[in-house]
Amino acid sequence: MEKNKKYTIKGAGVLLIAAALILTSVAVTADTVKEKMNPAFLRSTGPSISIENSPATTGAVIFEQLPYEPEESWIFMTSAASAGYRVWDEYWELNEQICDIHWWGLSLVYPWAACDPSGMVFEIIFWDALLGNPVCTYQVTPTGVSTGKFYSGFEMFYWEAILDPCCDLIPNGWVSIQSVQSPNNCWLLWAGSDEGDLYCYQEGSTTPDQVDDAAFQLTAEGEPAYPKIICDPVGMNFGKAGPGATVTGQIYVCNGGDPGSYLDWYVDTAAVPTWGTWTFTPAGGTGVAEGDCVVVDVTCVVTDTTGTYNGEITVYNAKDSTDYCKIDTSVEVPRARSHNALMWNLFQQFPALYQIVKIIFGA
Repeated sequence: MEKNKKYTIKGAGVLLIAAALILTSVAVTADTVKEKMNPAFLRSTGPSISIENSPATTGAVIFEQLPYEPEESWIFMTSAASAGYRVWDEYWELNEQICDIHWWGLSLVYPWAACDPSGMVFEIIFWDALLGNPVCTYQVTPTGVSTGKFYSGFEMFYWEAILDPCCDLIPNGWVSIQSVQSPNNCWLLWAGSDEGDLYCYQEGSTTPDQVDDAAFQLTAEGEPAYPKIICDPVGMNFGKAGPGATVTGQIYVCNGGDPGSYLDWYVDTAAVPTWGTWTFTPAGGTGVAEGDCVVVDVTCVVTDTTGTYNGEITVYNAKDSTDYCKIDTSVEVPRARSHNALMWNLFQQFPALYQIVKIIFGA
């Protein structure tokens, strides 16, 4: 899709703010990121690391502003309720309902440090451009997908939310995305872009008018992309092992679902065979792309006595309890041999030794 490039003049106030941002000491560069921090944003000119990993979308793209690349002069703007900031940005000239939204950003704590985005809740509001009233409001908990792109050492994530119901047609409007809850107290720092009109608004900031855009993508209604869990066990039938022995295997957990889907999964560690003490590394994960796999290392310390034991290990699609795979596993714990049995086996292998023992003991 060819990007919209709509550069409009927002008035003398924006030009003054642009000049102020260029001259201010608040801006954080690669050389000064540790010296000057501002909870409102993270700004830098690199150096950074880029590894291409662009998520797919399942609907028709009707508007998009893609994020700055790591080698560009980029910005990430704080949009988190607990920090007191919310970022708004414009879109325009739509002729279809908005049924899906994608956005990019960092998940950090302040002072800036990486933060696990698992469980983050976002509030997404679409606003009428004329009166500034909220038209559609959603609270979503999407999975943060790694992009493989790093900005001053922090990895950028990608989120997607299917909007149910779709937001009614608003040809020209605003959208705000704000993190409102996080089990790890993470903040969303919404990625900047230069593919719009070079203006967005950061509510709560001392300089709310920003001469950057926010990176997001709007799509029309399309077929949802569903993941499908597939498991491939390796070495999970352990053969013979005595009590207290440690046996190992692996489980490959793969996403065999629709293109553009991402799999969240977990091992049901509460329903494992009782004849061992089990460890799974990792025991769950998020964001496995279609066609990709993760490897689970399995360790079991055998606890039962003589016998042959079987069982199953279940791995679930975390977002669909009807989608799972069962892994067959087994172990044989042989009967411990007595000293007499061992000696008799030795005599059978070496008959001359038996004759010598008979002579010595006068048997």
